[in-house]
Amino acid sequence: MKKHDFKKKRIFFNNFLIIFLIFLQSCSGGRIGNFLESSFKDLEKTSQVDDLQKNLINKNNLINDNKKINDKNLEKTKKVEEQVNIQENKKDKNLEKTKKVEEQVNIQENKKDENSEKLQKQKNNKSKNSSKKRKIELQSYKIIFILKDVDPKYPTEDLSTILKNSEVNFEIEKIERILDSNNKTMKKNKL
Repeated sequence: MKKHDFKKKRIFFNNFLIIFLIFLQSCSGGRIGNFLESSFKDLEKTSQVDDLQKNLINKNNLINDNKKINDKNLEKTKKVEEQVNIQENKKDKNLEKTKKVEEQVNIQENKKDENSEKLQKQKNNKSKNSSKKRKIELQSYKIIFILKDVDPKYPTEDLSTILKNSEVNFEIEKIERILDSNNKTMKKNKL
């Protein structure tokens, strides 16, 4: 009997399912069909709302992530700008220092030039004063110099430059060659 009961239940269930499907098919234009259709639409809407909420959450997360990245980039650029500003300030300070040093050097050079001009004026004044004094007491002297280790072609060149620089009035009267004891070969050749 069990098999027979099972077959009856199965046949009943299959028939019920067929009738129910036919009933549903016929209700598609009526109240029940609209109710069932709207319940499915509600399910779609809720899934769409859920999808929209998930999208919004994802967008918010992306926006937050982008803000964090932008903030980090801003911080990095600020740091780089600060470093550049610091370097520019250092360059400016170094330029100022070099300008100050150049000014000091110019001032010192000017002082040197002034001092050299003063010294030149003093020398000129001394020479003028000494020449005035000398004009009164001028006399001529004959001084004999022995120049050792000089160029034989121009023996008096060094002496004449020294005397010219000292502004002494002089003339060379005579140039003689003197042989010293170290240079005996010259004596033998002359004898």
